[in-house]
Amino acid sequence: MTRYLIFGAGAVGTLLGGLLAKAGNSVTFIGRKWNIEGIRQDGIRISGIWGDHDIPPQPAYEAAGDIPTDQREIDQIIITVKAFDTEKATQSCLPVIQDASLVISCQNGFGNNQIIADRIGWRRTLGARFITGVEITAPGVVQVTVHADSVRLGHYRREFPMEQIESIARTLREAGIPTEATDQLEQYVWAKILYNAALNPLGALLGVTYGELADNQETRSIMNRIIEEAFAVTGKCGIEQFWPDADAYKDAFYNQMLPPTAAHFPSMLRDLERGRQTEINALNGAISQLGEKANVSTSVNDTIASLIHFREKLRDT
Repeated sequence: MTRYLIFGAGAVGTLLGGLLAKAGNSVTFIGRKWNIEGIRQDGIRISGIWGDHDIPPQPAYEAAGDIPTDQREIDQIIITVKAFDTEKATQSCLPVIQDASLVISCQNGFGNNQIIADRIGWRRTLGARFITGVEITAPGVVQVTVHADSVRLGHYRREFPMEQIESIARTLREAGIPTEATDQLEQYVWAKILYNAALNPLGALLGVTYGELADNQETRSIMNRIIEEAFAVTGKCGIEQFWPDADAYKDAFYNQMLPPTAAHFPSMLRDLERGRQTEINALNGAISQLGEKANVSTSVNDTIASLIHFREKLRDT
């Protein structure tokens, strides 16, 4: 039995923690009050393409400091908060992080692994690329709506024993979470960043689907520039990609990746509609920051990030 802490029990955290608990692991949840109360009082209900599961009530709190002292021996902490909350989440977890504890970032965007490692060291920091769609429909109730690929679990710097990563991945698979160990986490993380950076903010600003962006020459040109700038930056910074250049990525992007999701609206659009902060700083904003450090022009990514920040600020007016 592995002892888990799910920090950020929203849709993804509730799904992962629920399946791990059903498999017989000890799972404690940290999240917002409205969902935590549902998990603590009524348990977790999972439906959708990963099957139907009913999990009895689990220990759940609003803060790691609320966990009783005798329940703070945690083996693995899975962080599922938005990228802009990673530093705060890591700081909050410090009281329950033991010398042998591992922290797994299961988040979107660039920089999460680095922020966590800055606080607890690379020897205890793993990352997971997650591209499964999950919706939370009521407190403690989640639905798996789409599954694109297995979770890819690894170490960003390849400085962790693969045998141990394989063992963790096996435990997740046994709980019903499709997971594969990888020594190419950096490439998987950036593959998702490229996809999201090209589609999410532009679709959110214009209120259109991914397919509509690709079908219009003007928006397609903007996406091409976003991708080209990203490859220029990552190439200069020594960041590894699965594709040799921007043209190879664009071919795969338009012909393989985008068509299955052509009817989707970006999640960032929902964030803006609901007055929530977006993860733009971990997407196009991260490309801009890396470009500034590497002296590479990222004018289109700069503009996209600035426009999203403008929309975010409208919620305060």
